[in-house]
Amino acid sequence: MNALQIAHAVKRWREARGLSQRDLTAKSGVGYASIARIETGRQDPTVGMLARLAEPLGIRVVDFFQPTGSRSKGRPARRRGRRKR
Repeated sequence: MNALQIAHAVKRWREARGLSQRDLTAKSGVGYASIARIETGRQDPTVGMLARLAEPLGIRVVDFFQPTGSRSKGRPARRRGRRKR
């Protein structure tokens, strides 16, 4: 996955939650300019930044790396193997 794919994922998750970049700044503590640069692919986010962005979006960091459409409506992905009984 390249930086532009991560950029699109950050924007997609933010918009899916109905948040503006300023809203996400306030909830995550990541600077507004950094979010704007991340979403346009001009800045590569650190794992720490992705963790801070994921929390207010209600997702896991790994969800930024999932292909588009592999998850629906922000629900956790099902784990393979053992099933809950």
